[in-house]
Amino acid sequence: MQQLRDVAVRLALDEPVGDDLAMAAAHALARGIDSPSLRELAGLSRGQAREAVDLFREAMDELGSPVPDEGGARLHLMRQAAAAIVAGEGDAEDLAYEIYCQAAESQAPELRAVADRFLEVYTGWGPSFDQTEEATAAAKAAARSFLREHPA
Repeated sequence: MQQLRDVAVRLALDEPVGDDLAMAAAHALARGIDSPSLRELAGLSRGQAREAVDLFREAMDELGSPVPDEGGARLHLMRQAAAAIVAGEGDAEDLAYEIYCQAAESQAPELRAVADRFLEVYTGWGPSFDQTEEATAAAKAAARSFLREHPA
């Protein structure tokens, strides 16, 4: 289901997904995820991008996980990055920058403080080991706070 949610986020952010939709549906069916529209989508051929997008949206509704709007998609990406920071997965500096970018791009007033906080964390990275440890700790604290304030 996570692969389908990731495609839904890409769709919400107007990223190209046309040729990926039928394949994502086929993979989901192979993993036991099923809905009438998902089956129909898996059977589409290339060149049916418009139909694929419509069927994908229907399938996600049928599966109880509708395609989010742009703001919801950005929040989803921010939550993923924050969870990765807390778990110590990936590069905390890059993930902090990702959260900053998504919050700034959303232009949602309620995320302005989040953008500012993660920009502060990102710019706090330094070349020495001690500064890096401090910056990583600050990123983890900011990520935990963000996840508490913006639960899924």
